[in-house]
Amino acid sequence: MGLPFLLKQHQSFLFSLLLGVFISYSITLYSNLSSDCFSTDYYAQPINLVNVQSDEYEPHINLAGKPQKAKKVPQNLIRPRYYSSELGIKEKLFIGILTSEQTVSTLAVALNKTTSHLVNKLMFFMDAAGAEKANVITLKLPGIVGFVDTREILKPFHMLKYLTDNFLEEYDFFFLTRDTSYINAKHLMNIVKKISVSQEVHLGGMSKKDAPTYCTLDGGILLSNNVLKKIQSSLDWCVKNAFSDADDDNVGRCILHASQLPCQSTFQNLNLMSVELTETDKQNVESENLPAAVTYYQVTEPNLFYRLHLHLAKSYLEIQKALIAELKESLDISDLAWPPGSYPPKKPQSRFDLLSWQYFDDKNMYLTSDFINLKPLGGADLLDVYNVKNRSIQWLTQKYVGSIQFRRLVNGYRRFDPSRGLDYILDLAFKDSTGKETIKRVEVTKTLGRVEMLQMPYVTENSRVYMLLPTLEMDKTMASEFMKQYAQTCSQSDLSFLMLVLLYEPNAPGKGHVADVFKDIKELTLKLSSKYHKDCKITWISIRVPDVGGGPPMLDYLLHFAILDLASKKLAPDSLVLMTEPNMEIRTDYLNRVRMSTIYGKQVYSPIPFSEFYPPIAYRNTEKKSVLEIHKNTGRFDLENLRHISFYLADYLEGRKLMTHLPVVSMDKDIRQLYSSQDAGDDKPTNLLDMLTRQGLSIIRAVDPALRLRRRNCMPATPFLRPTQYNPCDSPLATRAQLGQLVLDLTGNKSSSSLRHK
Repeated sequence: MGLPFLLKQHQSFLFSLLLGVFISYSITLYSNLSSDCFSTDYYAQPINLVNVQSDEYEPHINLAGKPQKAKKVPQNLIRPRYYSSELGIKEKLFIGILTSEQTVSTLAVALNKTTSHLVNKLMFFMDAAGAEKANVITLKLPGIVGFVDTREILKPFHMLKYLTDNFLEEYDFFFLTRDTSYINAKHLMNIVKKISVSQEVHLGGMSKKDAPTYCTLDGGILLSNNVLKKIQSSLDWCVKNAFSDADDDNVGRCILHASQLPCQSTFQNLNLMSVELTETDKQNVESENLPAAVTYYQVTEPNLFYRLHLHLAKSYLEIQKALIAELKESLDISDLAWPPGSYPPKKPQSRFDLLSWQYFDDKNMYLTSDFINLKPLGGADLLDVYNVKNRSIQWLTQKYVGSIQFRRLVNGYRRFDPSRGLDYILDLAFKDSTGKETIKRVEVTKTLGRVEMLQMPYVTENSRVYMLLPTLEMDKTMASEFMKQYAQTCSQSDLSFLMLVLLYEPNAPGKGHVADVFKDIKELTLKLSSKYHKDCKITWISIRVPDVGGGPPMLDYLLHFAILDLASKKLAPDSLVLMTEPNMEIRTDYLNRVRMSTIYGKQVYSPIPFSEFYPPIAYRNTEKKSVLEIHKNTGRFDLENLRHISFYLADYLEGRKLMTHLPVVSMDKDIRQLYSSQDAGDDKPTNLLDMLTRQGLSIIRAVDPALRLRRRNCMPATPFLRPTQYNPCDSPLATRAQLGQLVLDLTGNKSSSSLRHK
């Protein structure tokens, strides 16, 4: 009873088990048959391949034509040098003048003097034989093109051919005329600037002959760039159909055939008017009856060009004066900036952009920054203050003649606005005729001078930077981190070179000694150089600094001259040298800016670094991060730090020759002679930046957010302080708020501890 009951209860399970065993057995049997079929004995027997039926689902690998090439090979994008080339921006106006052997030395010269400085480009076209006879090289014209073909009837087409071959991609409009026409260039430029470059333009003075659809070359023909492109493809037809004796007809027929545009004298309410001068007009050029036009033709003598130019210049001057007077009447003088014509003071966007006033008296300047309370007036600041004060006193004494007498400066305020200049407010005390003291307030402004565009050589980011790193014994830890960071950074490019300058104290163990103080640094240098020998180049030179009285000058600015004198023997004159410090964080942006801002024979880059505050105070309530962040509570831009400067070695060597008061250092022992020859009382260079400035090189002195310095260890105090000494401990420890909070915390802890003792 039990077994049948169990079988009945689990019959579905037993059926599934039997079915699974049967399927497993079938699969095993099929696989054995398949393996027998594909044995070596089976392949040894000849078979008929046609009768073998292949499985349609069996995968097949097609290796024909593999690997395949990409249909479209990607190309590197080469961007133009200038954005105007990439955007297709062209110059506005080109003027072509037809001249001859008889008039090139007279009329062409006069036309050049009155027109070339007002347009983008001016060129003259004539036959080559006539140019040689006239000796045009001595005329100093901007450009003369001579054609071998001397046929007068084809000269305009040679000019059109030259323009289409050379200047189609450079100018938007082309104006063609003869050297017997005076061009009112200002009026012509005003017309051209108001026409869109996409418009097809064929403008000029209308011919008075039987062909009213043609322009005359005497009055001038204005063609747009797209019309000249159409003429380019029709020049052969134009030459074949040049059957008229008049150039106007031949050129007009050519333009009309190519562009289907007849000549017009007016376009979009812009009138390109030309005037043929009569003998009466030539005699009365200065009269007011002369109509305003773009060109005046039939000018047969050079003096007439200058008379026309003078007359039109006076007319423009009167028009500008009238416009200025009208503008003055329409403006409210109280709302204008003072003095008239200057930029208004900058309006701050927030309280952080507010330009602060600096207070001064006759001797000192107060609170020039957050870290300086008092700074003595000296140098250019002192001369500027005295000049402003004396000019103010002179102006007031002339205004109140004989009634006041200057006594003293009460208050002085100064503010520098980068967009305006220097503003002064002076409170001056005078004694009036009754003997009482009266105070006069004067506002003085020294506006910025005229801004000039200086031509500078083209520089790229492909220059190798040779970094010189002066290293002291106390900087070994920072120098090791600097080298490791440099090895990781410079492995990406081959544009930098690091040279450590190991500065030994007089009695420190040196090379070959078991206790060499820089032994670890040298071993790390060799290890990194062997690991990154293709990309990262690191070397060192050793300098033993002697005692020059009062201790060795380990952080003295004069020592930079000794370092460069010794390092220059190992570097080429065209090397881009960067002086740096071991506490610097290496950033690619900073090195690229050094390459772009340092120009051989022209410019030196001296960035202002962001220096970290004393970490125990700056990070007292926060966590110190691995990367130094620019924040008012972490550091400040150190204006006194001149130890970061980049220049070309040839510029240094050139300036070093002029420093006769400092002997050239050829070995370590010469450093003592370098300091014995230095006279701090003389007005002579005492640091690299000062020397390069006096050499006539431009100096870029500005803050660089990518140049960040960690807090450096302090040098032991020395009894003798040199004027050229640099001490990193002279920089502020923290902000005033942080120092004040530290004092409050310390005094609070002392008071609470005293209470507990009581």
